[in-house]
Amino acid sequence: MSLMNELKTEIGRLARKEIKKELEPIKRVNAAQRKLIANLRRDVTELQSEIAWLQKASDKPLPVQADDESAQNFWISGKGVLSLRKRLGITQMELAKLADVSHQTVVRWEKTSGKIPFRNKLTPPRMQQIRAMDKRSAWAELEKEPKKK
Repeated sequence: MSLMNELKTEIGRLARKEIKKELEPIKRVNAAQRKLIANLRRDVTELQSEIAWLQKASDKPLPVQADDESAQNFWISGKGVLSLRKRLGITQMELAKLADVSHQTVVRWEKTSGKIPFRNKLTPPRMQQIRAMDKRSAWAELEKEPKKK
């Protein structure tokens, strides 16, 4: 009887070894699929947060994409902001709306002597666009009529 038990044990061991050998490629494919699913989940999460951000920002004017070199080299002084605002015939609040910053930021800019340090990377290209505007286009973007003199 011990020979029968030994044979059963050996057959079981060999069967497990064969099954393990057959399952190894399936396990590798399964692991690769799990990694792919995890990466896709991360991508979906990032896209959902980007969609939420875009929906939140959709009521704000879209910033103009300027080439990186000109945006990095762009600068303006406090006097420059004041003269730009006067040239366009707009208030500090209206410039803040055009530049997509707060009113207090425009006040701080105008009080700055020398080069203004922009905190937001989207502000310099937007200020370049505003600087290129004429009075009519600025007022059109603000969706109101220019004052008659």
